[in-house]
Amino acid sequence: MTTPDPATGPWHLDKRVPVALLLAILVQTFGMGWWASSISERVASLERSRADNKDTGGRLMVLESQMKDIKAILQRIDRKLPADEN
Repeated sequence: MTTPDPATGPWHLDKRVPVALLLAILVQTFGMGWWASSISERVASLERSRADNKDTGGRLMVLESQMKDIKAILQRIDRKLPADEN
């Protein structure tokens, strides 16, 4: 009876593979999954923040327009006030 050649036979786990190596691979895989889920949460948070700030440009344009109107009103008021003569 011949023993099968490991190179051509089905895959098997050799007893020479250290348990520490298997544990390290499992911990690394778990850590990578955890990291990926935290990145996913950060991206979702940024997307929500971006959606909240979507209309900021439009609101800023309205505020600029209102400030121009206020400035014009103040200039008219200033022209109507008598000049201080001290």
